[in-house]
Amino acid sequence: MLVKDLINSPNFLAYRFDFATENIGFLPIDRDEIRQVSCLKREYIDSNRQLIEVPVAELVELLDSPHQAMLDNPPRFIFHTAYCASTFLSRCLDVEGVSVSLREPQLLLDAANAKRLQWRSISTSLDYRDLPELALRLLQKHAGASEKLIIKPINSVNNIVPELLAITKSPRSLMLYTDARNFALSTLKKGEGGKQTIRSMFDLLRCDFPHLSNLQLTHAIHMTDLRVIMTLWRLHLEQAEQTMQQFSSQNVLASLYGEKLIDDPLNILSAANEFLELGLSSEQIHAIVNSDDRRMDAKNAGQEFSKEKRRLLHQRLEEFYGDDLDEGLQWLIRNNPGTRLHPELSGALQP
Repeated sequence: MLVKDLINSPNFLAYRFDFATENIGFLPIDRDEIRQVSCLKREYIDSNRQLIEVPVAELVELLDSPHQAMLDNPPRFIFHTAYCASTFLSRCLDVEGVSVSLREPQLLLDAANAKRLQWRSISTSLDYRDLPELALRLLQKHAGASEKLIIKPINSVNNIVPELLAITKSPRSLMLYTDARNFALSTLKKGEGGKQTIRSMFDLLRCDFPHLSNLQLTHAIHMTDLRVIMTLWRLHLEQAEQTMQQFSSQNVLASLYGEKLIDDPLNILSAANEFLELGLSSEQIHAIVNSDDRRMDAKNAGQEFSKEKRRLLHQRLEEFYGDDLDEGLQWLIRNNPGTRLHPELSGALQP
């Protein structure tokens, strides 16, 4: 298959950048699969499906001229601080003929990590500053000519939010977040796997903060799970607020407390649709709110979601962890004066 076919066909996802080989792997995947999976990771798609590797040197020319499609119809982003209904929102706003959502494309995480590594190519003139634009150009094709592309990156991509908004000339985008207790409970309900994920996130995010970049691994290992969870939440919120202060005044980035979406989906979806300029009709939004799909768990296929079911699960977790959970929250406040367990980011989305 020709490289130009891989670049242009929406049936091939530019999946990942291999730093060792300097290849970009393209994954065969059709439009329906993209819309169904909760995130674009191999374990959610098909781990046996073979990637088609293309040297990045064969893709450099994509950056040589303005990308008219992206300038005329730039992607909207749903940035987030993790465990705050961002997957749910991206699913709700994915409407055939109007918009298509890409959830957690690996290629954007690779671009974010390239910045952390200060990567420079040995086969081309590219460096870490070029990868965000290359990623967006390769992902743009997944929206039709009359559709808006919505990208919900993984939260570890927040270190390149300014770069992404600069490339796309600052389209309307959102930053979702949650409070400390809900973040902790959402992590703990995932068991040991959730705790391991949090430690991996923490290891990446601390690279974005100069005072933490040299933190010894042994120090992090000896922090309790709850202290790592709370520290990660605080760093996410600090990073998100810095971004909001930079862009919210330009009316291109609005913040959204995720619990508001869960409590009042109709008004919040209407506000998100208007702010993002997606063009969904009121009838379409009502249909989304009343659809069976909205009552399904956004992350776990085949499982139903309800506020009551979630409340009871959180109650059981609070009873199980008891004083340890409260101690973790109080530890956060003691060691970080001024931290609010229920923060309000700048630039709130107005229903």
